[in-house]
Amino acid sequence: MRCGRPAVQRDTRTEGVSMTRGANAFFWVLISLAAAAWVSGCTIERLHLVQMDDLYIEPIPSSLVHFSNIAVKQDGKDLVISGALSRRNPSFSGAGRVDVAVVSPAGRVIDAATAPYAPPILPKTPGARTHRSSHFEVRLSCDPPPSSIVRIAYHAKGVSSDLMPDSENFAVPCDYDYGG
Repeated sequence: MRCGRPAVQRDTRTEGVSMTRGANAFFWVLISLAAAAWVSGCTIERLHLVQMDDLYIEPIPSSLVHFSNIAVKQDGKDLVISGALSRRNPSFSGAGRVDVAVVSPAGRVIDAATAPYAPPILPKTPGARTHRSSHFEVRLSCDPPPSSIVRIAYHAKGVSSDLMPDSENFAVPCDYDYGG
């Protein structure tokens, strides 16, 4: 035995365990957060539905524009959908259209249309946090059943100066029932 210091024995069985436990705990926390984000992403899909009277409004999210002041009302035999949209991103052209589709509770598309907005180029306000908005109005000849969904999407114009094809409507769901 050495003079002055007691002998310290090390327990070699637990030397690397504390680091492993810490790394495992961190790993499981990350896995839990990823799973929670995935589950919440799946459930958020229909959280942006807004109820107006007996219909639901679903603005399709876009990184280019923001929809606001959306109103849906029945005017005789016409369903009138109106609202405003403004730029989120000042770096795109601002040219495009608004696509609208009315989907029954069973998933069948009742009617769909495309509308221009005015002014036709989304205003850009240099140096401002938010940009002025353009306005749109769509009239559809339909009387949808209660709990139908009115889907509204922005359809940006491509780089080409050609007219935009009317056959593609971004508001129509990809997996809708054709009624067959």
